[in-house]
Amino acid sequence: MKQYEGLFILDTDTSGATVDDIIKAIGELIKEAGGNVTNEQKLDRRSFARVADKKHSGGFYVSLHFELEASALQGFKTALRKREDVFRTQITLAAPLAA
Repeated sequence: MKQYEGLFILDTDTSGATVDDIIKAIGELIKEAGGNVTNEQKLDRRSFARVADKKHSGGFYVSLHFELEASALQGFKTALRKREDVFRTQITLAAPLAA
């Protein structure tokens, strides 16, 4: 399994769900894809520097480190796009841990 770091911008204003509920749902999507979450960090709500849509002037940022097979990553991204409470995502390979 590969190690990934995902930065998620959550839309809690229009969905009505709490941040913890959305994070739990993202974790469930990772588990359904055959992976597991290794670290979670809530970063806080921030305003966007450039507002493209007045309905979305900011979001709650969350960083998740997770393990997932490379072949399952595309399916996970597709499942995330279907969720209205996940506004933006950025998934990168996690840096190797220092030994």
